[in-house]
Amino acid sequence: MPSSYTSLLGLVLPATGELTSTWGTTVNTSLTQLVEDSVAQYATASVTSGDWTLTTTAGGVSNQARNAILIATGAPGTTRYIYAPAQSKTYVVINDCSDSSVVYIRGGTSSSYSTGVGIAAGSSALVAWDSSTSDFVTVAGGGNGATGAGGDQIFIQNGQNVTTSYSIPSGKNAGTFGPVTINNSVTVTVPTGSVWTIV
Repeated sequence: MPSSYTSLLGLVLPATGELTSTWGTTVNTSLTQLVEDSVAQYATASVTSGDWTLTTTAGGVSNQARNAILIATGAPGTTRYIYAPAQSKTYVVINDCSDSSVVYIRGGTSSSYSTGVGIAAGSSALVAWDSSTSDFVTVAGGGNGATGAGGDQIFIQNGQNVTTSYSIPSGKNAGTFGPVTINNSVTVTVPTGSVWTIV
């Protein structure tokens, strides 16, 4: 019987008696290294020219989606997205863009992305996949939090153009500093019972 792999992190599950003389190599590369990746490894990508879809692979092989820390860099001049698998996983997301671009982490396939969590430039957040809402949620950290000189939590910043359709999650309110422009063919959906306030 051949080895199998765990469903979420793709860690090897050796079959009894299968790995004679190769056990060390298989465990080192398909278990030990991948556990370290999921706990402490980081992946970095420039989002200057486009969004970042995390690489995924079959079980037992390194990939970006398994890593614990995601660092977005560059100067896109617009909102960018990190696309991650829609499954149980936590990430520390660092927006290291050199301009004021917000980076969202979203889950799902190309036809059904979640709303995700936005992280302001210079901020970071610990996010987790919430199966009850089918979306990433902020567990801790900045998200679109306040920033300022010397680490002061003073200035909350947002963009001035809505360039991608967005639905405020049910049971949530949203706030934006105006003025703000919604691009043609873009919609902002505010569900019943929710409020979007522009001040």
